[in-house]
Amino acid sequence: MTKEHSADWAHAVERADQIAALRHHPADTWDGRAIRGVLSVTLAGLGVRQHLSPADVEIGSVLWHLGQGPSMVYELGRELGLAAEDAQPEDAATEWAWLIRRWPREPALANSGGMPRGIGCGSSLPAVDVVTGWAGEAAQVALAAERPTGLTPRTRVRVVGGEDEGREGEVVGPAWLMDDEHRTVVPGPPPGYEVVLMTPGEDRGPRRVVVPTLDGELRMESQRPQGEHVIVRAGDLDPQDT
Repeated sequence: MTKEHSADWAHAVERADQIAALRHHPADTWDGRAIRGVLSVTLAGLGVRQHLSPADVEIGSVLWHLGQGPSMVYELGRELGLAAEDAQPEDAATEWAWLIRRWPREPALANSGGMPRGIGCGSSLPAVDVVTGWAGEAAQVALAAERPTGLTPRTRVRVVGGEDEGREGEVVGPAWLMDDEHRTVVPGPPPGYEVVLMTPGEDRGPRRVVVPTLDGELRMESQRPQGEHVIVRAGDLDPQDT
């Protein structure tokens, strides 16, 4: 990355912060820094490829590229020249070095650089390898904010068509159709949704989970049913009153 791209990097970081915030990962955590970093590199790299400001890169394009996995982020980082000794801007090179470094498995503070960490805690893999999928989830939320999806996560639905007709479940999120030729998401609303189908006889109420802590036990409630994850066409889903 050359000096003239310094402003573009700043724009990439700013937009990445906006996208990552939608998933509520604080910027001062290992998770939040890693997700923002992966998004920044992706936005900056696509901006160079597409001759656009990172602010103008389509979120559908971001989602498609993150869907290719960590190898794509490494590819974009190499194209930006972030590993070069004279890489510019320096803060971009510093962030890239952090994203691709390996981590000690323990102790916990060393494994996270002294920050709170939840994603891949105890893993020695670089942040790029660990959080690319999570960055993609943040991009999905951003895309759903741009395009009304109709059914929101946790909406109770009944399947009214297809092989799962008659079953009930809960929406996880939209299932976007990818345009591999143009490396983006097909325009328009999602053609379907990922749904967790409930097992017959399953209790529809919240599941109570007991999590051990240093001070004893923490009792939590999980609203998500446990069942089979399937993709169902939008027209085959009927929202149910809750």
